[in-house]
Amino acid sequence: MKHIRHDITKSVMWSAAVLLAALLTVSACDHALQADGPRSAASNSGSLRLSIGSVEGMSLLPEISMDPAYYEVRGLGPDEQSFIVETDDSSVIVHDLRVGTWLVTVDAYNDTEDHIGSGTGTVTVEAGALQGLSISVRPLSGPGTLEIEVSWLQELVATPQLSARLIAPDRSERSLSFTATSDSSAEFADDEIDAGYYTLALQLLDDDSAVAGAVQSVRIAEGARTHGTYNFTEINEIGGGVDIVITPELDDPLVVTIDGATSTLTAGEAMSVQAATENADGQEVFYTWYLNGTTAASGASADVGAELNVGTHRLDLIAFTSDGRRSGSATHSFSVVNGEDESEPDPEPEYDFIDTFEAGSIDTNVWQIGTWAEHGGQLSAERTYIENDMLVLAFEYDTEYYDETGLFRSSAIQTRRDDFRFGRWEARLRPTDVDGVLPTMYTIDWRDGGSQTRQEIDIEFVTVNISDEYSEVHLAVHGADFSSWDRQVQLPFNPADDFHVWGFDITEDRIQWFVDDIVLLEYWYDQQPGVIDAPYSLKFNFWSARLQDGGAGHWIQGPPVPNTELYYYIDWVRFTSYE
Repeated sequence: MKHIRHDITKSVMWSAAVLLAALLTVSACDHALQADGPRSAASNSGSLRLSIGSVEGMSLLPEISMDPAYYEVRGLGPDEQSFIVETDDSSVIVHDLRVGTWLVTVDAYNDTEDHIGSGTGTVTVEAGALQGLSISVRPLSGPGTLEIEVSWLQELVATPQLSARLIAPDRSERSLSFTATSDSSAEFADDEIDAGYYTLALQLLDDDSAVAGAVQSVRIAEGARTHGTYNFTEINEIGGGVDIVITPELDDPLVVTIDGATSTLTAGEAMSVQAATENADGQEVFYTWYLNGTTAASGASADVGAELNVGTHRLDLIAFTSDGRRSGSATHSFSVVNGEDESEPDPEPEYDFIDTFEAGSIDTNVWQIGTWAEHGGQLSAERTYIENDMLVLAFEYDTEYYDETGLFRSSAIQTRRDDFRFGRWEARLRPTDVDGVLPTMYTIDWRDGGSQTRQEIDIEFVTVNISDEYSEVHLAVHGADFSSWDRQVQLPFNPADDFHVWGFDITEDRIQWFVDDIVLLEYWYDQQPGVIDAPYSLKFNFWSARLQDGGAGHWIQGPPVPNTELYYYIDWVRFTSYE
């Protein structure tokens, strides 16, 4: 069985403007390979100035970065004269071009040197004149791979079927044929999908009636894989037919919100919802509403939900501009209950472990506060405390203390229980994004003693890789008896800007990392070097390592700014056991 993961990444569309500035004083030259150097004094050559920019986009994205890291600019001119310049800046000037017609090509590459975009243009260089040229650098148009995995609760679906459509920008569509991988899962894979943006409309059917669904935009890149994972755990009673009309997402996405939606409806009642778009920039916007993947209404407002059965439902809103080039979406989940149950509160979930840190102090019967030295730092209860109903871990690079001891002032805390096994860990976290430190959440297994944990699952925020422009999280599995395994997963947000629910789901077969219930990565034991098969504790720590010391310092690139105290906030943590 093939397992796939859903990477949360950023998508970028590119454009490049190429401006030609012919010099008033230029010289004869066969070809030019100089960038940003002094101008020559002569009369029959010119210069190219190139400005390259980017615009953010959004989608279910390829696994490679579509963010240009650098550009290769090539020119072919009169008498086969040429130039080639590489730049990671927003502009480059090439001097001493021979007078005549030039063909200019710009190729975009990402940070792993994948060729991701290209554009060409021609211009005539004239001495003593100012000429202009614009070039659009667009994604490569060759085919890429789309892989989708869908699962559901077997006991709730008697006759499962999947209906899926991939809608192209020209509104043409193709049906996706899934292959069953078990009684409660199926997958689709095709490596000949043309590059570009699409909209995926997916429904789970029971006896030809929709019981769950999702609508999401998809981006395909040449030679790259795009993954999607959908787990339908809330199944509704069999309802009516399906009629899906989707307009794809292109260019700069619309920011869409749903107003008036409620979390609970009484059976037979409707909710009045309104659509709003923040960045339409004066363009006319059309809206379509979907309930569980089925078209429910169109227009900026709608009354929806009166016909729904008791259960959990999903409302999707798709917005698109009149020219079809910009799109956006929003989603709202809600419950329909019987009238007599409307005022009854939902039962409290049962957790095997939970701490909301609302007692005002750390329960030392539950938690062991680190007071020892580890990872080049001295732990202390003074830097592990409760504030505003949150657990706070502090880190300080005290230069005087470091000069005396060779240690940073760091912090750590771990559960006293060490018998956790299979289940779902969740914690609402907010790390810092100041460079040079490492806030973490991980399992730890010390039962064999010694200096190395026997088995470990990590979520690590390497802050040098966190910013408003680019962010990623480090996910890993380590063990004393098997090779370490790790991945860097790109994020579409800065995790230090706000709290998010992070965690990992551990079963007998696999580990699954997630943020805000969105799966980031999966690790299947039958495909990887190590297995988590023994009890463990849960630990949080906050530390650093110096770049010049090597080892972890190469990765963390510490220390941070001297004599500055940094904070790692943990709002709550809980564990749901599967045993």
